[in-house]
Amino acid sequence: MAVEKMKIVGVIGKNSLLSRVLRLVVVNGSMHVINALVRVNSSDFFLPPSEKNIEALEELPFLKPYSSKRDFSHDEEVVSSLMNLFGISPKVKLEHLGQDYDYDEFMKKLSDIHEEVHSKDIEINERMRSIEQKSKYIESLRYLANYSFDMGRLTGMKYMAFRLVKITRENYDKLKKNYENIPAVVIKIAAEGKYVIVASITPVSLEETVEKIFSSLNHTILPLPEGFAGTAAEVIEDLAKSIEDDEKAIDALKTSLEDYRVKYIEEFEKSFSRLEMEKKIEELKTELAVGDKLFFLFGFVPTGSVQDFKKALESQFGEDVIVLVDDINGGPGITPPTKLNNSKLFKPFETLVKMYGTPAYNEKDPTVFFGITYMLLFGAMFGDVGQGLVLLLAGLFLEHAAKRTGLGGVLSRIGLASTVFGFLYGSVFGSEEIIRPLVVRPMANINFVLAAAVVFGIVLIMGGYIYNILNSKLEGDIEEGLFGRNGVAGLAFYMILLYAASHAALAKSGISPALVFIMAGLLLLMVFKQPLAGRIAHADKLYKGSPADYYIEEGFGVIETLLSMMSNTISFIRVGAFALNHVGLYVAFATMGEMMGSAWEDVVILVIGNIIIIGLEGLIVFIQALRLEYYELFTRYFRGDGVEYLPARLKGIPQASGRVNFFRSMKISREIGTHIIAAL
Repeated sequence: MAVEKMKIVGVIGKNSLLSRVLRLVVVNGSMHVINALVRVNSSDFFLPPSEKNIEALEELPFLKPYSSKRDFSHDEEVVSSLMNLFGISPKVKLEHLGQDYDYDEFMKKLSDIHEEVHSKDIEINERMRSIEQKSKYIESLRYLANYSFDMGRLTGMKYMAFRLVKITRENYDKLKKNYENIPAVVIKIAAEGKYVIVASITPVSLEETVEKIFSSLNHTILPLPEGFAGTAAEVIEDLAKSIEDDEKAIDALKTSLEDYRVKYIEEFEKSFSRLEMEKKIEELKTELAVGDKLFFLFGFVPTGSVQDFKKALESQFGEDVIVLVDDINGGPGITPPTKLNNSKLFKPFETLVKMYGTPAYNEKDPTVFFGITYMLLFGAMFGDVGQGLVLLLAGLFLEHAAKRTGLGGVLSRIGLASTVFGFLYGSVFGSEEIIRPLVVRPMANINFVLAAAVVFGIVLIMGGYIYNILNSKLEGDIEEGLFGRNGVAGLAFYMILLYAASHAALAKSGISPALVFIMAGLLLLMVFKQPLAGRIAHADKLYKGSPADYYIEEGFGVIETLLSMMSNTISFIRVGAFALNHVGLYVAFATMGEMMGSAWEDVVILVIGNIIIIGLEGLIVFIQALRLEYYELFTRYFRGDGVEYLPARLKGIPQASGRVNFFRSMKISREIGTHIIAAL
């Protein structure tokens, strides 16, 4: 239930070490990189003057952003081609991202290998296409195998054109009826199923006319080889031998490719990881500041990871890098990122919180409060033992089997809440006749359920006020914490308003003048919150802008406060309404089942009804509970204008903690570290 504390870590080193340092940063995966020039120019940046820092101090005034942009399109083409050719699944693996390689040399070697294997792959494809074409020739020539004429002379005629055509029997009959209109000799060669194979010989000058006639018959021209002499049977034999030669050549080429695979499989697997690493490095370089000799890198690192990150840098680069660790002082332009640190029970709810916004670094993490209240709201609106267990089991399956930890985690937890409230309501798959309620049956106590929903909403709203007061205290915001509509003054006004309204309704009497004066005084405090806070803080200016604009805005704010307090409270009546609606839907399906007239039809209707209730009503309740959280509660205490913690990391690389333990356990010297870091 906390936002993890951060420190600003800076790394300064020689430009020649830039890629290696960034590789370590990505492998470590704990630094949220920020713009180095913004950090260097911030008011709280200080580089201690020392002999080690002299060169860095000299370059500080002349720093500029890293400008070059590398094109990886050729590298991507090479890697993708090799992955596809050898059937390798592209995965980022930690052991491929050591510090002991030069990327350019690696890619040059890989490109050379790619040229060799690619030429072999092209030859294989060409020979396969050749085999396919020769096989088609053989299929065509089989129709002419019983004839002894020379195929070379037949296909090589200068003034006459020979064709082998395949048409349907129906079209062949049409062709026979029009022989006298065809300027060609047409001979039936064979019949095969519903098709007829015919040969046509026509003068070259009339070939176009014959083509039009055959086109009207939906014909297929069977391919015939050129450049072969001898009978059709002899040409078939030559083609078969040629196919055999091609197959032997393909086998030899595939064997050669397999040799490449065996020899270079590790290099091929490394290529994807290293390409992704280099692309990530190029992305990070846009945040760097560089001088003639040195680069400057800055980022936020969680406090618990700072020492291990620093040790990793020092063990690899020793005196060649300067590592700076500073506390966060809230300088302009530097916004610390937010890393939420919640227990497994509430972690899935972080997804729903982030849908509204990311908590600010100095703001209390609302995830636990949100998780508890959301489960209570959903359970109260969708309380059912059987249907809740269905949601629970579905959530556990998604969370553990399908690895959908966000959706599955939320679903399993609200399913558990639904099950608990099902016992309180005495409801099992909609039926209230199976078990006794531990508290109340909603349909039998409608007024109680609706009133309890409003009371529950009041408690949550007051919790929202308290949460905002705590946030304001953390931020030192006197204006909103003491005098704001969601601060102490707003909470006091809300409590008095509730007391006055309930007393007037129950006692059937008016509101006492004392309460009216107190509420009026609290409203005035809200109106004058800015100058009052300025007085307390001894600010130079009581107003941040125009006083006239301020009072106009706050005047409308008072009206909004009065309206929203009551509307937000009454809005929670929907919790009770959905609890009643849940029972009502089951009653509707149960009535339909009784009308069917047979037991099995009744069961089918109830099963279908429960599926609809779980799917449709469950979704509606999910959205309604989310609406209450976002609009009735979050608007009171949660700003959500923070920056999400996004450390420099590649997908597929384990979390930093595992890698840090490796650095610690190895205890290697810097001299040999660069040669065995690939073992990471």
